[in-house]
Amino acid sequence: MDMSEYKDIFKAESEEHLQQLNESLLGLEQNPKEMEFINTMFRSAHTLKGMSATMGFGTIAELTHEMENLMDMVRKCQVAVNDSLIDILFECLDTLEALVESVDSEEEVNISHLQATLTQAMEGTICAAENITEVVNDLTTIDEPGLSPIEEIAVPEIDFSADESASIENAKQDGSNVSSLKVTLDESCVLKSARSTLVLINISKIGQIIKCMPSETDLEDEKFDRDFTVIYSSKESNENVAEMIGKVAEVKSIEITSLYTCNTEDSEQSLEEKENSSQSEQSSSAVKRSDTVKSIQSVRVNIERLDNLMNLVGELIINKIRLNQLASDLNAKHLDESLANLDRLTNEIQTEVMEARMVPIDQVFSRFPRMVRDLAKSEGKQINLVIEGKEIELDRTVLDEIGDPLVHLLRNAVDHGIEPTEERIKLGKPEAGFVGLSASRQRNSVLIEVEDDGKGMDPANLRDVAVNKGILSREEVDKLSDAEALNLIFYPGFSGAQVITDVSGRGVGMDAVKTKIEALGGSVKVSSVPGQGSSIKLQLPLTVAIIQSLMVTVMDETYAIPLANVVRDVGIKAKDIKTIEGKEVIMLRGEVLPLLRLHDILDSPDEIEEKENLIVVVVERMGTNIGFVVDQLLGQQEVIIKTLDNKLLKDTKGFAGATILGDGNVALILDIATLI
Repeated sequence: MDMSEYKDIFKAESEEHLQQLNESLLGLEQNPKEMEFINTMFRSAHTLKGMSATMGFGTIAELTHEMENLMDMVRKCQVAVNDSLIDILFECLDTLEALVESVDSEEEVNISHLQATLTQAMEGTICAAENITEVVNDLTTIDEPGLSPIEEIAVPEIDFSADESASIENAKQDGSNVSSLKVTLDESCVLKSARSTLVLINISKIGQIIKCMPSETDLEDEKFDRDFTVIYSSKESNENVAEMIGKVAEVKSIEITSLYTCNTEDSEQSLEEKENSSQSEQSSSAVKRSDTVKSIQSVRVNIERLDNLMNLVGELIINKIRLNQLASDLNAKHLDESLANLDRLTNEIQTEVMEARMVPIDQVFSRFPRMVRDLAKSEGKQINLVIEGKEIELDRTVLDEIGDPLVHLLRNAVDHGIEPTEERIKLGKPEAGFVGLSASRQRNSVLIEVEDDGKGMDPANLRDVAVNKGILSREEVDKLSDAEALNLIFYPGFSGAQVITDVSGRGVGMDAVKTKIEALGGSVKVSSVPGQGSSIKLQLPLTVAIIQSLMVTVMDETYAIPLANVVRDVGIKAKDIKTIEGKEVIMLRGEVLPLLRLHDILDSPDEIEEKENLIVVVVERMGTNIGFVVDQLLGQQEVIIKTLDNKLLKDTKGFAGATILGDGNVALILDIATLI
């Protein structure tokens, strides 16, 4: 059988399992006595082994089998969980990742050294029985006296063992719901064991698996048709569970039945009411309450198709705007009504397409705990990485571009920011340094923040570095405020590192971060307190395909200013403009607002006569407000961003792209970050 057509599916599934293995191994390193991490790893490794063997990738299957043996000994408390064991397993995962990436090539990877290391681990660290007493005593047992099967929820078709009934009783006392989940896979599903394992992993994240039908072993060995049932306990609602499981590819339908629901003030009364239900319900099943959740289906879609669909939606919007302009000239009532419906439908299509392109930011965040762990270990530092906002969604195009900037920021936080352990102790700080990575939604943008509680940045030191490296003169840096001095780190070639390492010190990281984020239409803001830590915030647009803009004119040309940068627009008197050090400013709401005339920036000819009343668009740049003087406001409009592919324009500073207006003319979109 030719399996080459399934290589892409295999690689995608393998990457998910390897990510799960990495996350579970990190958890095991932090909590060596928590055996659920080992159980999750064992399931993922077993499924990966089966998939590899089916595809004919013997090296992957062989190495995964050796890992299984070692993890099984850990699960049986025959091998101690220590730093050496964790390092060996991480090395195995790194090798597996390389093997999965190279499945398209015929290059052979030698894993004999890893196999020898695994054998030594299994032979050299076996614990004597008397040495595992502490571990065994710390494990939570479920064979406690006094527990009995739960008669009121025992389903005749399900034969619960005493341990399973005890788990149900524990869930009841803990306030969790007990439910039955029936999953049916698509008829075309190739890797059934992989799908079932993903379902079990997702359930394990939000609750406890009580029973599988067929058993977990049979699921892993694909000894089932297309459906299987899982009895589980969780405090999540059925709807949330269904939504989570529905995200697993090739799941055709989901049915969730509540066996026991702990959602009333008096659960005993609830059970009594259930017992008084109709005879027909009792004869059909002992389940007293049944909630069937609507089936959820999902398919994998090539990102190129979504890009093409987004382009078509963009063309549709351009034509919609053109039709609206023609309708306003004709002043036809019936045409206006039809266009209103077209406008509504177009907006709904646009929303659906944009939602389809949105993916959780966790797809990027999930790879950083391992990276920070390895980096901290290599530098002999202790780091607590705290990640928040993993559920925030971004356009796939934006998400693909922010990985490298975040790598730079996190590596700088660990290498430059967090002090060595001895120094932290002397300063009265916790031994383990704090590094935070968070994402939050703010109107039409996403804010990503990387922060640490390290030594921070001293503006005076940054000024000295800028002078010593010839970036700015002493006179220039002395004019900078402390906030402006912090932005010196974004200059090409700037680095305050005393020693160049493999991690940082060459002065290219922060410059690359700023360039990449601004190319996406975002902005970067840095803040720091010497001795307390630093924070770098990245503000990113939700999507780079369609944006809301404020349309303005300068002379006879129309320009679009992204609405995400616009603070407000105001009218001012020309006579109120003051000059400070040769620059125009105006007092607005008690603050000094610098003014820039777009005529000058865009090299457009000025009008001969100076106007008494001027229009100013106030924009925000890295926390600072600046006023743009324009000729006219045309109002807000949704615009489609077209990239400037022309060799003469694509490297031009100040423009994020172009858009096509309803009348067919082209308007440039201003890039506020690079315009100034």
